[in-house]
Amino acid sequence: MKRPLSLGVRLGLWCALIAAVASAVLGAYLYRSFEQQLRQRDDVQLLGKLRQLRQLLGHSGTQAMLRSQTEYLRDTMSGESNALIEIHAAPADGGGLLLAINPVGLALPQLPPVAVQREATVADIRHWSSPAGAPAAAVNAWARLGDATVEIRLARLYPEREALLAGYRRHIVAASLGAGGLAAVLVLWLIWRGMAPLRRLQAQTAVIGPQSLALRLDASDTPAELHALVHGLNAMLARLESGYARLNQFAADLAHELRTPLATLTGQSQVMLSRPRTEAEHARLLESQLLELERLNRMVDSLLFLARGEHQAQNEPLRCQHLSGTEELARQADYFTDLAEERGVRIVCHGDAPVWAEPQLLRRALANLLSNAVRHARPGSVVELRAAAGANAAGAVLEVVNEGEPVPPESLPRLFDRFYRADPARSGEGNGLGLSIVRAIMVRHGGEAEVWQTAGRIGFRLTLPGPVPAAAGTAPAGSVT
Repeated sequence: MKRPLSLGVRLGLWCALIAAVASAVLGAYLYRSFEQQLRQRDDVQLLGKLRQLRQLLGHSGTQAMLRSQTEYLRDTMSGESNALIEIHAAPADGGGLLLAINPVGLALPQLPPVAVQREATVADIRHWSSPAGAPAAAVNAWARLGDATVEIRLARLYPEREALLAGYRRHIVAASLGAGGLAAVLVLWLIWRGMAPLRRLQAQTAVIGPQSLALRLDASDTPAELHALVHGLNAMLARLESGYARLNQFAADLAHELRTPLATLTGQSQVMLSRPRTEAEHARLLESQLLELERLNRMVDSLLFLARGEHQAQNEPLRCQHLSGTEELARQADYFTDLAEERGVRIVCHGDAPVWAEPQLLRRALANLLSNAVRHARPGSVVELRAAAGANAAGAVLEVVNEGEPVPPESLPRLFDRFYRADPARSGEGNGLGLSIVRAIMVRHGGEAEVWQTAGRIGFRLTLPGPVPAAAGTAPAGSVT
């Protein structure tokens, strides 16, 4: 598989191309300006020769004298082998060739002659290329020769101009390529220097692993543009460290929770097999083992519920409904009436509020809270179930409050952790996952699960948001119609 070019090489190549193109465009502009200046200079010189030739002819007198002064005109007017002169008689006088200074034998163009009374201008000059490829310019004009009128055909070749411009073009190409190469080298060097903070970050991240999640990236010497990235990575590392720590703690707690029933089952089986037992003893053993197996099943079911809840929270929307807070609390109170009577506890319900929730999940959360409250309530006390409208009349707040042994303040924030028990001596009651399930259900609903304690009373508060407003003509997301 072909390896893609690095970002630095790509930027270097693009900058080299931009520099080369910019140099070429600038060189082309300067080349055109230089070429126009050379042509303008040569045109002015050509018009000056025409003016001088008209003056000389005006003082020459006759055509005979013109023929006798051919060498004089050649030396005075041409001066260079690239200046070409032809003088023709007027058509009225026969139009014959009176003078020809044209050593290269180039056919001069027949242009409309400029009148005697008018000075020739640049607009009267015609430019073309000779058969040899040299630039050329020509102008025709009438002039006075004594009493007669003659036509002057004046031209000039500029081979040196083409050679000069060819050298200039070579310099432009060389400068463009050199500028592109120099830009590529400078950009690559600057990019290498500019990416030094990234290389340092790479070196720092290379040493971070499962055993060193406490390390953080140093943003002190990074550019301002990378500060947000570094802070985001550090926040991600903090979340990973916290999640890894919770995972390790969960694994340890799970092993501890499983070890007790498994040790009980193993010990009971070993004792039973140590000697022959009666049928009644086998029945008692099987009954005891069945209780431990049921406890394991409840634990596995709770763990599966939590795992599915985390997955569904990302992939499946809730099917929420409008529920009555009073009816839901009364349903749970009726279900736990017998357990409450066994423990000498009374359950009462207060208030009402419309609740927007998935029925089965809400009932499971309330059942977990009420079961926990009845188990830990002081005999003869009252367990209160409350329902009230949320802030700004949006959503609902449900509370389960009981009287019982106070919970250490440092344990309150951890009550919703998996397998956590404020009183380790009561580890045989429940599996330590009920409150974790309550919090997971509230998170799925976008709400909160909180605990508070005051004057021997402890309460669990569930805050549920209201339905999300939908566009006209559509049902709220996750609703059941």
